[in-house]
Amino acid sequence: MARGMANKAIQFYFNRQDRAVNSGRISGIKHRDYGPEVPKASDEALSAFIANFASPELSAPGIVVETTHAAPLDAMDEKMLRSFFAKDANGVWRCTAGETDEFECKEGFSLRNFSKPLRTIAGFANNRGGYLFFGVKDKPLGFAVSGLADGRFTDTDQNKFSQTIRSVLEPTPRFRVASLKLDAMTVGVIHVEPHSAKPVIASKTEGDVAEGAIYFRYSGETKAICYADLRTILDERDQRSREAILPMVQRLLELGPKDAMVANLADGQLEDGGRPILIDPQSLERIKFIREGEFDEVDGAPTLRVIGDAQTVPAEILAPVRTVREEVTVDAILRNFINRNPVEQPLSYFSQVSHEAGWILPIFYYLHLAGQSRKGAVAALQASKIAKPKTRDELIKLLNGKRTLYSRLGGHRGAAFNHITHTRNISISTERQAKEVCSALTGMGETDRTSFDLFHDLLGSSLAVWEASDGDRDLLGYIRRAASRLDELEYGALVE
Repeated sequence: MARGMANKAIQFYFNRQDRAVNSGRISGIKHRDYGPEVPKASDEALSAFIANFASPELSAPGIVVETTHAAPLDAMDEKMLRSFFAKDANGVWRCTAGETDEFECKEGFSLRNFSKPLRTIAGFANNRGGYLFFGVKDKPLGFAVSGLADGRFTDTDQNKFSQTIRSVLEPTPRFRVASLKLDAMTVGVIHVEPHSAKPVIASKTEGDVAEGAIYFRYSGETKAICYADLRTILDERDQRSREAILPMVQRLLELGPKDAMVANLADGQLEDGGRPILIDPQSLERIKFIREGEFDEVDGAPTLRVIGDAQTVPAEILAPVRTVREEVTVDAILRNFINRNPVEQPLSYFSQVSHEAGWILPIFYYLHLAGQSRKGAVAALQASKIAKPKTRDELIKLLNGKRTLYSRLGGHRGAAFNHITHTRNISISTERQAKEVCSALTGMGETDRTSFDLFHDLLGSSLAVWEASDGDRDLLGYIRRAASRLDELEYGALVE
C-alpha cells in the first residue's frame, strides 16, 4: 500500500487456491481495523519479497492472469496523497493513516506560530521521513478532515517555508509542499525526506523548539531523541564515512607510503607527510587532464610525471596557494550557470560576485559545486576585506533566507509566464521579447521545478540576444535577476 499498489495487485501476492484473500481484508489493514499490532516490513524486505516472488503451481488447470505491477508513485503524487484519506459511512473524510512515526495531523496552520510543526519536521528528517497534514483534526476527533480555514497555506511560497525551517534547523531538512482537494475542503501537505546527514539539530530556541535539541519521530509523537536512537544515527554516519574512505586507504596501502602522496587540488600542494611539493597555478592548469582522461600518454599507465614545473620548499616558508581562474566576469558567472558548466574554481566565482557593485547574480550554483555551506559562505563574506560592503550585506541576507529574488506575478507578467510554461516553444529574437521573458521568470516558484530546463534555455537565448545588442544594460539587468531567481530555487535548496 505504501507503494501505491491497487488492492487487486496486492492480492496477486497472497491469494492461493485453498485460501483466497478478500480485498476487504486489505482495506481493513489500511484503515488499521485489522492487524494493527503487526509491524510494518522494511522497504528492503518488501523489495526482496517482490523480486523473489514465485506463484504456487496450480493443482488443476486454470486461467493465468498476468498482472502488471505499478511503478512506485512519487511521494507527492495526488494518487498517493489521496490514498491516505477515505470517506466513512457518514460521508466524513478522515485521514486513515492517522498519526504514526510517518504521519502527523494539525487542524490549523500559521507560519508565524510554526514551532510545533518544526519539531515534527525535524523528527521526520531524523527518522524515516513523513507527512505533515494541515486541516485535519487530531486523534480524539478521529482524524476528521476539517479543511484549511483560509488561503494562508496555499498562498505561501515554498521559499517562505524554506526560510522559516532553515532559520531554526541545521542541516536544513529536504521537504516539498502541496495541497489536496477533498470535495470543497483543502488539506495542506508537507512531505519531509529522511536527511542524508543526520542528525538535524535545532540551531536556536523558537517557541516549543529548544536550541541544541535533536528531535525524533516516534509512533504518534515527536520528542527529544533517546540515547539508543541517537547512537544508531551516529553509528550509521560513521559507517558511511568509513565506506567512503576505505577505497582510498586501500589504494594507499597497495602503493605504500613511499610511493604515494596526497594531492590538494585547491591549494596546489602534494604532500607525503614529510615535505610538500608546491605547484604553481599555471602548472596546475596544465595537469588538470589527469582528472578527465588517462594518467599518461600510454593507455592505462597509472603514472603521473611532473618534470621541471615542481619545486620543493621548506615547510616553514610554505604559504598557501590560491588558484583563481582568470577573467571571472559577470558574463562568465551568468553563462556558466545558465549552461550548467562545471568550473575548476567555483568559489572564485562566488568571491567575484561579492566584488561587484550589483549583488544580483547566481551564487548557489557555485557554492553547490564547491560543497560550501551557507554558514561557511557567510563567514567568508564577513572575513573578506575587499568585498563591496553593500553587496556583501545583501548576499548575507540572501544566504540567511532574509532576502529573495521572487517577484509576485500579475497582470501582463502573469499572462506571459503562463504562456511560457504552457506553450514551451518560445522564440526570443528581440531585446523586448528577452526582457518580457526574463521579467516573467522572476515569478517562478517551487511548483515550476519541472520547467527548470526550459528556463535555462530561455535565459541562454536571452543572453545571446544581449550579446548581439549594443550592450543593453537594462536587458542584462533583467537576465541577472531572472537567472538569480532560478539559481535561488534550483540550487538554493542544495546548499545547506
